[in-house]
Amino acid sequence: MKRQLRANLPLLMSGVLLGIAAIIVFNLLRPAPPEPGVDLADIPFYQLPFGTDENGAERPFWPSRLQTENGRLVDPSKIQSAAACAMCHQREFDEWAPSLHAIAGRDTVYERAVGTNEDLHRDGIEKARFCEGCHAPGEVLAGRTNRFKSVMPSDAETEGISCVMCHTATHADPVEGNGALTLAVNTGVDQLSNPMILAAPRDHARAFGATQTNTLIASADFCGACHTENYDQSMSKATTRQHVQTTFAEWRDSWYARNDITCQDCHMAPDPASYVRQIRKGDIRKPERYAHNFIGANYLMFDTSLGSNLTWLRGGILPGLTEQKNTRLIKEQGKVTNALLRAAAGLALKDSRLTQARLILDIAVQNLGAGHNLPTGVVDQKHMWLEVSVLDATGSTIYHSGAFDAERGQIDPDAIIWREEFLDASGNRIPDHLTFVTAEISHLRPGVPPKGEDIVTYDIPLQDDVTGPYRVTARLWYRVATQEFVFNTLKTDLIVPPFELANATFDLSMDKKTTP
Repeated sequence: MKRQLRANLPLLMSGVLLGIAAIIVFNLLRPAPPEPGVDLADIPFYQLPFGTDENGAERPFWPSRLQTENGRLVDPSKIQSAAACAMCHQREFDEWAPSLHAIAGRDTVYERAVGTNEDLHRDGIEKARFCEGCHAPGEVLAGRTNRFKSVMPSDAETEGISCVMCHTATHADPVEGNGALTLAVNTGVDQLSNPMILAAPRDHARAFGATQTNTLIASADFCGACHTENYDQSMSKATTRQHVQTTFAEWRDSWYARNDITCQDCHMAPDPASYVRQIRKGDIRKPERYAHNFIGANYLMFDTSLGSNLTWLRGGILPGLTEQKNTRLIKEQGKVTNALLRAAAGLALKDSRLTQARLILDIAVQNLGAGHNLPTGVVDQKHMWLEVSVLDATGSTIYHSGAFDAERGQIDPDAIIWREEFLDASGNRIPDHLTFVTAEISHLRPGVPPKGEDIVTYDIPLQDDVTGPYRVTARLWYRVATQEFVFNTLKTDLIVPPFELANATFDLSMDKKTTP
């Protein structure tokens, strides 16, 4: 046997060497696999009105700072809907589906605002990549935000900020903002199909749950890439960079950041209001788990009293949901949204002074639970105001500021309002969120910083026959849109109801007749 092995060994070794050589030659000669994604040249009539970057490279997603890891566009047929993810991740899907992230690119308020902006310029649709990069990244990455629609639509592109758009992130720039995310969405897309997931679940986990990605999406930097918004000459009339949304910077400079309390800790806690109250008591332990609910401040999108108007506002029903289930999930998340809003603010009477002819009140609007300014975001539409009324000893109203007209949707013009204003090149206020013609941002009153307060002084004249004691009632209101915007852009007479963030009553025993 040994003699036979020795006799045949040279032949065996030759065969092994020839086999290795054949494998090497085959790998050297076979064509390289195609790079994942879609080449820019393969999208007919794709418009690039913004030129190249400083290195001469094309910028297919500009003026959004969104980009793919290899610079190529996405094949929409390979990006599955979140409904497909629900086959294995049902709880996460049910949390995400009613969220503001899920409808970020389809809700009617957003769609009408983008459409109005697109109509302002010849390159308006291409400029809308600035908006869509954060609200509908699938649309931008597939090349559908273009005046010539040469890319077929898919369910995944209508889902706003979906599973794939977060779980493929590899880099974020929260200071640059404007959607400054890099997504490895073209890499490993084959691991999204159900057969491949079943055949190689570990590959699927590595592609869409990589350590680098998980670390990034657990950080505030990830949120800041979209929750920092600046206007510049590429998509507005601003001659210098205008800071429109500074939510990340507000958090970064706060007590919350210094104590490692991130955006996700509050907005992805299963019960955000309870977690905020926990923090307010000094307990800064992390939540036991993170939910995919992304609870925010847009209470209107969960107001089931609006009936069919709510379905219209939300842009219909997402793939993977029935009408009945959609309604149930919205109701559940609406309760959580309202509770979080009520955990954010407080009111306090800091001082009251009485002269012979005037009652002077110092009322503090307090940011008790938000890790950013109150209000925050793009607040030319979202705004907050203070309503104050004073009753005398007879129960008669002697002062009232900040009333809301529920029939016309109008706020008392003399109310104290926290809101920013878009101004055109002539310095005139733009009421309709016209991003592309905005030249400057100003504030009626800046937002209240985290753990801070803004003291509002009321100087109330008193008639001779008015006597105390006095009862002061203060109510802090929040609203997600101005009525001008609703009439002009949404083209509807729907009155946007306000939301009460906080209320307080203060009894003053002072009497004008006995005060010098």
